[in-house]
Amino acid sequence: MASKQAFHHGQGSKGPSIPTVLVLGGSGAIGSAVCLRFAQNGWNVGVHYHVNDDSAADVLQKVEQLGREGRSFQADTSDSRQTHVLFEQVQTVWPELDALVWSVGTTVDRLTVRITPSEWERMLHTNLTGLFLCLQRGLPLFSKRRGGAVTVMGSLSSATGGAGQAAYAACKAGALGLVKSAAQELGEANVRVNAIFPGWHPSRLAGDAFPDPDELHAHVLGRTPSLDEITEFIYRLTTTRDISGQVYNMDNRIW
Repeated sequence: MASKQAFHHGQGSKGPSIPTVLVLGGSGAIGSAVCLRFAQNGWNVGVHYHVNDDSAADVLQKVEQLGREGRSFQADTSDSRQTHVLFEQVQTVWPELDALVWSVGTTVDRLTVRITPSEWERMLHTNLTGLFLCLQRGLPLFSKRRGGAVTVMGSLSSATGGAGQAAYAACKAGALGLVKSAAQELGEANVRVNAIFPGWHPSRLAGDAFPDPDELHAHVLGRTPSLDEITEFIYRLTTTRDISGQVYNMDNRIW
């Protein structure tokens, strides 16, 4: 796969510039690890958060300790106005982006017959509408010459469903449709759009639903995926120039 140098672009005698990624949901368990992976590979990192400012500040400090430029950006990405302001703020710091990583999500464990319309709408706006808004606002920041890469955190539930996960699974299935459509629309602009299923990781989103070791019979390796391997794959996928419109199951469950 391509190295980080694939994203460096010339600026005359000043030499190559530094590639930049915006991680949406960068204060979360997966998002924060993604931020650090890119920083370790020499990227500038935008750390987006909604309410978890302490975690965002911690991630930002670690990015800067790695010698990279970092900025934090607060927004409710399900809100069109706030998303517009978010990308205006990003553009004042970095006129162009090289990559977006979507790691925003929320869930509610509720049977289809019991979920309320307000809960359904919150799930839809956070998990799907927010992705749409960030794509719509963020894609113009990609260079017309270099293109860019978008990686979306999906879920195996989009393919399998799950009891009590109707709203979450429906949103994640919609996200895959958006990913594949955007990939087809943006291919001529050299913008690659892919999705991964990162599997289970201890996080606020997983909460008490995170499986115990004796509940992993559905995992063919008998374990949940390593966060380190997930972030390395996301980085490599971002810097590989000839892959788009694909969905990768990083979990070791089969559907």
